Parts: sequence; structure tokens; C-alpha cells
Amino acid sequence: PELSTAKQLKEHWAFRKISNPQPPDVENEAWLNNPVDRFVLSSLESRSWIPSPRADKRTLIRRAHLDLTGLMPSYADVQKFLADKSPDAWKKLIKHLLASPHYGERWGRHWLDVGRYGESNGNDGLGRNPTFPHAWRYRDYVIRAFNENKPYDQFVRELIAPNKESAGFINGIKWRGEVNASQSLEIQFSQNVSQVFLGINMKCASCHDSFIDRWTLSESYNLAAIYANTPLELNRCDKPTGKMATPKWIFPELGDVDPKAPRAERLKQLSRLMTHPENGRFTRTLVNRIWERLMGRGIVHPVDAMHTRPWNEDLLDYLAVRFA
Repeated sequence: PELSTAKQLKEHWAFRKISNPQPPDVENEAWLNNPVDRFVLSSLESRSWIPSPRADKRTLIRRAHLDLTGLMPSYADVQKFLADKSPDAWKKLIKHLLASPHYGERWGRHWLDVGRYGESNGNDGLGRNPTFPHAWRYRDYVIRAFNENKPYDQFVRELIAPNKESAGFINGIKWRGEVNASQSLEIQFSQNVSQVFLGINMKCASCHDSFIDRWTLSESYNLAAIYANTPLELNRCDKPTGKMATPKWIFPELGDVDPKAPRAERLKQLSRLMTHPENGRFTRTLVNRIWERLMGRGIVHPVDAMHTRPWNEDLLDYLAVRFA
């Protein structure tokens, strides 16, 4: 309701151009390890809160292993880390874990969850599926992407404009049996790319103009039409309206897709718009997902509602700029 005018929408924090804030000054300089610490400590100091004491090395190696590989460190790993008295012992540990094949398994699973891999119609865990019989290819593609350190923008472009291996991001969300209009594959595409990469809830707008934010039924269907192979009729609350969708991107300030182009080309155009250097909504959303995965709660909470005010807008933008 408070976002009812175009002026208010443009001024809303989530639609503003991403900034490049400088780390703030703090009183307790000795507590700092990196620029991110400045944002966190500044927030604590503004509330007169005292940071927790520094963790011991046993705690640190356990946290690092669980965060980056999902596995506990071995006894030998712990003893090696405890014995390393060099100032870069922590950095060496992190590099070692990032090079582990378990890193891709740990973080790949997170992105498989975000992409709703587990909903791929009765997937039995071995990739056997009556409507998506080679789901394992997508699983392996995601894990390999992380272990090969594929850039996130390239990764996302390959999910939106897929090859044979990455097609599971969209094709895996195919309902069996009779479905209503909002469960069609095209509408699932609209919902998924919006939620995963932009933190936008298009589910309400898939049935009618949203009651909770700015998105409309036509915007949801226009985004879905980018993926559609045939003309797509708008359905309001599962009833045909007689109006046809036009393939269209939801942030025209960054450009648009050619509605007359073949589907494969429209998807390529969409993938480039999604990862556009000036699409701050994209980088903010991905940074927020990673922060939530590591810290337990996003800078914006919940992570799928990126219109919600962040607890530290400068920190979010600082991370987003460096992430890009």
C-alpha cells in the first residue's frame, strides 16, 4: 500500500541504484580483521553492544569445515591447524577447503534446494524420474560449477538460457497430472527466476495483481511468456481473461527482450538482463542468500522478500559491489 505511486517506488531502497559505501569508523580498531567487520562492529557499537570474544582455533576449524564442506574436520586436520602458528594459517585452511570436492557438494546442494531440485516430480534420489529422467545431469552440473569456480553471472545465465546439463533448473519443476494455470511450466519459470535471483514473490501475481507488493498479473505472465513456446493467455484466479501476454522483462530501465525473437534468443536476452552490471537487485539478492547461509539470518530477512528493509543497507551494498 505505501508503494502505490511511481515516485515512491523509485525511491524505495530495493529499487535504488546500488551504492559503493565506505567502511565506517569504529572505536575498537583492535577487534577488526577485515572491512566487513567495520560494518558489523559499527552496528554493535551504535547499540552499546559488546562483541563476543574471539573463537579458539578448534572452534574456528570446525565452523570452517561445516560452513564450506558440510563435514566435520578429521583429527589430523585439527592437529595440523593447531600446530600451524603462521599468521596466514586461517587463509591456508580456507583455500584448502575451497579446493575440496566437498565444497561443490555442500554449496551445490544449497543451490539445488533454491532451484527446487527436490520437487522434480518423484525424483527417487538416483535421478530417476518419469518426467525428468536425467535429473542427475543437472545435479552434477551444479556441483561441478562450484568446484570449478564458475563465475556466478555465467552460472546464472546458463540456468536461465540452459544447455543440456543446466536445463534442470527450469525443466525439473514440471507438475504431473492436471494443474491449474499458476502451476504451468511457464508460470513456474516466472515464479522461480523472480524468487531465486531477485527475491521477488511472483506467486501471488500469478493468480491476480499482488496484494502484498507492486507486482501485477500481467507482469508475471509477461515474464512467463519469455519462456513460452506458444502464445500465453492471462488467467485470473484460474479463469481465462481473453488477454494475451507479451514477452517482457520486469525492469525496463535495464533493457528488454525482443518479443518476436525465438524462445532460445529471448532466454539469452533475459539472462543478460538478469546479470546486467547495473542490476543491483540481482547482486543484493545473491549476496543476501550467501550471508544467510553462513550466518543463519539474512541482512534482509526473509531472503525471498528483498523489499524488506535490511538491518544494514550499507553492508549489503558493499558486499554486492565486491561480489560483482
